[in-house]
Amino acid sequence: MTLLKCTDCGEKFSDTPHSYRCQKCGGLLEYSYDYDKLKTSGFAGVFSFWRFKPLLPEVKSAVSLGEGGTPLHRARRLAKNMGLSHVYFKDETRNPTNSFRDRCASLLVSNALDLNYKGIVCAT
Repeated sequence: MTLLKCTDCGEKFSDTPHSYRCQKCGGLLEYSYDYDKLKTSGFAGVFSFWRFKPLLPEVKSAVSLGEGGTPLHRARRLAKNMGLSHVYFKDETRNPTNSFRDRCASLLVSNALDLNYKGIVCAT
């Protein structure tokens, strides 16, 4: 990740603000990547959510229960019935709470610790 950019006014922020709204106009911020730099990152390491750290907001230390790295299962008969060459299912039940939301929770808790939050609330 290189910076945050406002989707409304185009203002750029190199430091992650405590809000995901533009300080200039109130628009939403989105991540803008240096794709040439990402090509050389290799995404090496343990096969988990944190393997893709170059694409994620910066955190000092990752809090993880082993989320991510869930397998893909090929569905040959379904693909054939649909007239497709390949169909895959992502098995999210391998995450700690059996949900794709575990990835987001890991990032959220890691970021909250970096910001010295005393607590967080997460409703799903």
